[in-house]
Amino acid sequence: MPLFTRRRRRASSTDRFAVLIRRLRWPVAILWFVMIVLLNPVAGGLSKATNDTPAAYLPHSASSTKVAEIEEAAAGGKGEPQTDDMVIIFERKTGLTEQDSTVIAAARTAVAGLVGTTAGLTAPGDVTVSDDKQAAVFGTGVTAPQQDITDDDAAAVKAVRDALDKATASTSGLQVAVTGAAAATTDSGNETETGLLLSAVIIVGIVLLLVYRSPVLWALPLIGAGGAVVVAQAGAHGLASAGLTISSLSTSILIVLVFGAGTDYALLLTHRYREELSLHALPEDAMSVALRRTLPTLLASAGTVVAAMLCLLAAGSGAVRGLGPVGVVGVLAALVAEVTFYPALLLIFGRVAFWPRVPREGKGGHEESRFWARIGNGVARRPAPVTAISVVLLIAACAGLFALNFNSDPLNNVKGNPGSVVGTRLISQHFPVGISYPLVILTPPDEAAATETTARGTPNVSSVEAGPAVQGYSSFSVVLSVTPFGDKAWDTIKQLRSELDSSAPKALVGGFPAVQYDSEQQARHDATVVIPLVLLVILIVIGLLLRAVVAPIVLVVTTALSFAASFGLASLLWKDAFGFDGIDPSIPIYIFVFLVALGVDYNIFLAARIREESRHLGTKRGTLRGLSVTGGVITAAGVVLAATFAALAQLPSVQLTEVGSAVALGVLLDTLLVRTVLVPASILTIGDKSWWPSREKLPSSDEPASATEKPASEPEPEPESESESESKSEPAVAEESTEHPVKG
Repeated sequence: MPLFTRRRRRASSTDRFAVLIRRLRWPVAILWFVMIVLLNPVAGGLSKATNDTPAAYLPHSASSTKVAEIEEAAAGGKGEPQTDDMVIIFERKTGLTEQDSTVIAAARTAVAGLVGTTAGLTAPGDVTVSDDKQAAVFGTGVTAPQQDITDDDAAAVKAVRDALDKATASTSGLQVAVTGAAAATTDSGNETETGLLLSAVIIVGIVLLLVYRSPVLWALPLIGAGGAVVVAQAGAHGLASAGLTISSLSTSILIVLVFGAGTDYALLLTHRYREELSLHALPEDAMSVALRRTLPTLLASAGTVVAAMLCLLAAGSGAVRGLGPVGVVGVLAALVAEVTFYPALLLIFGRVAFWPRVPREGKGGHEESRFWARIGNGVARRPAPVTAISVVLLIAACAGLFALNFNSDPLNNVKGNPGSVVGTRLISQHFPVGISYPLVILTPPDEAAATETTARGTPNVSSVEAGPAVQGYSSFSVVLSVTPFGDKAWDTIKQLRSELDSSAPKALVGGFPAVQYDSEQQARHDATVVIPLVLLVILIVIGLLLRAVVAPIVLVVTTALSFAASFGLASLLWKDAFGFDGIDPSIPIYIFVFLVALGVDYNIFLAARIREESRHLGTKRGTLRGLSVTGGVITAAGVVLAATFAALAQLPSVQLTEVGSAVALGVLLDTLLVRTVLVPASILTIGDKSWWPSREKLPSSDEPASATEKPASEPEPEPESESESESKSEPAVAEESTEHPVKG
């Protein structure tokens, strides 16, 4: 009698695609891991390739851009050097004493001693005492290549602050603060991409663990998304090396974009894969069907986001324009990873990935959400009133837009009350308010006299001082008597430029206030061009996907309304909960593109399934079935995406917090109200006309049906022979055959 039984044979698939993906699962996974290792050094260098200079946010034709380019050329060297100012202020409310003057002189000497030993630090200027004799200031700066300026700012500001602490330790009552652009950059944070990536992994990992309740499955989408992040960052680095303008804001957003979109794609694929595992004996057969069914939807979703991102190429701002290709690289990396790397991982683990809730063939899945089925049935009873109420609620949320305040002050990007904020407030109390951020005028020498006369005669100008020649231009530093960032400053800049056009037509007005003014004007122009273009592109893509006109219009209108409502609620959140003074004018376009482009994913997930089910069940029953099947996965995907963007709120930057909180809030509103209530209610209200001009005959929906009814076209399974039943009962992972001793 043999000691061992015959090796158990694994059931083989008859589907060529299933056989192919099973054979390729290990090579694909290994290839991805090798790619991650090889590309990681390139991806890690992306932060050094960013461009945050004033010219990055301005069109080439702007006057302030030309001034910045001339100043950069004058600095010489490679890498387009950038100079960030640093202003040190000393204040004693009762008036500066002789001892204070001695301490201030010693402090200036200490800062001068850092020049040469601290990278980029320039020699300090002379000490200036305020008219009220209560404060004194002197300035210095940091000059470094663009790729090093942020790190050099942080190092120089820390060194200066440490030196000042030592120099002023012997006196009490003398307040010292370091402000200016270098200090503001440092205080707004220099969070590393690694830290942001780790935060996103932790947040999304917790959400996925709660969604799947599996010790294995939650990690697989994260591995896929992590690989996509590395590929996307390496691709973005390549674009930057080719000359594309990529800002640090774009690199931070790239991480959460890839993580959010990739996890969304993984959730949709997992949802369909688990559904198919209850219908197939072999995981590769289930994955084959799942990929065939979901890939068109994923391609349409990613294609829509890509098309929306490419619309940013119409923007005039270099940083906004550069975000388009960066977003395209990120979305494509996420898509490729989640349809190759992630399925390979799922097939390697087999059904055990879903433990302890392992889907078994013939036991039926629980992919229909009972909660959303009940919601759908409730909506179906009175769809028109539900539509009206939802629209009214969204319009009411739009009222928050009246609380929206635009603020171009760079200190508005700094959270809390650090030294840069304190220093600016002290300066405004004792010196002309614009001394920290003067305007810079460059003019040909033959127009210098006329330029100076015109500048001195312009309202809201406190002082005009001649500076050293720059690249053959005469230069002037113009200090404003009004806040350098705001309507009064903008009016002054416009009037100054207008008068110089007559008296000194070749003069150029730049400097940080002019940069912010030109950036705001460009941001407003870009919004009027990009926003309608994005909506039009989304309308066309969804129209092609659904082969209809009415339904896509409904989806795009609800998308625009959802964005406006989300932006209104976010404005109230920034003002009343976070206490922010306003939002930079360039930020809304970022929020719009990500909220609309990513939110359209849920439109496509829902509408494609409703259209699919409506062909079998009719519009009413198909809508209810589509909602019950996709409502759960849309909710899970929305929560994951919201959690991913919420990771931005932890950063010291106000701008990133505003983008992250607005997108997170908007995604939740999209997920819980717009896509899962308003859109189904609208389609139910319109009925079969939703699919106009399609002439396809749909089944009647008059017969009562449950929201979870299966499509009528799905045939009942035929009785299996005994051999087929035994074959299908074999474990799907039985490539690992086992041998058992025979009891004799």
